[in-house]
Amino acid sequence: MIKLAADLTVLFQELPFAARFSAAQAAGFAGVSLASPYDGPVQDLRDRLVLSGLMFAAMQAPPPNYTGAPPGFAATPGGEERFQRDFKRMLRYAEVLKPGAIEILTGPEGDTGTLLRNLRWAVAEAPRRVFTLAPRPGGSFLQSYDQLAELLAEVDADNLGLCLDTATAVALGDAPAAVAERFGADLRHVALASAPDRAEPGLDGVDVAGFLNQLAAAGYKGWISADYTPKLTTAAGLGWMPPAPVAAPKKRKKPGG
Repeated sequence: MIKLAADLTVLFQELPFAARFSAAQAAGFAGVSLASPYDGPVQDLRDRLVLSGLMFAAMQAPPPNYTGAPPGFAATPGGEERFQRDFKRMLRYAEVLKPGAIEILTGPEGDTGTLLRNLRWAVAEAPRRVFTLAPRPGGSFLQSYDQLAELLAEVDADNLGLCLDTATAVALGDAPAAVAERFGADLRHVALASAPDRAEPGLDGVDVAGFLNQLAAAGYKGWISADYTPKLTTAAGLGWMPPAPVAAPKKRKKPGG
């Protein structure tokens, strides 16, 4: 069974932040994602998850750079100390929220050697956490799936894999279904996304129903986050969601049984 999460960074923006959790649960999501859960007390966020009966699917690291610099610096030469310091800060949030996956942002520039050293340190520092990488064309050192595949092979860690963003795959000229099949067991998180000027998944040529069926048939067990900007309200654009499974009726006990 697939696990769907609502990315509250973009979904349910028509509601106050505190109300988005229960709205996501009522809409049929089993979890939520937040790219940057660092703005408030982490226990408050955990309490909202528990009260709504939701799991925490995914987040990004490192915490945001409030000076306005591009996010991420895992590939930046000379930035290893900063990477480790902010990574440990992120882990304090992750220990409370228990995300299904954490995407490591590489930053806009750097070199492969620095990135490999930081990735090897990260997966060893937090072996119980699952980390992902994703190409982010136009603003990231990591620009292609070929480059990502080489990094995964070099690090060779069970807790490091791919975050498949469907909009990114389409922008790179790859079908999300083909990317999922190529990476197989290295697939750790999926984001159903759309280009910035579009809305709702599927408008970029992705057969959402077919894609979800493919993931389920392949035995994918990670989270699938809805990560797009709705045209109107979030609820009005959820027609792509599969129907919730119907629980089998309980058998009545026979009298005296």
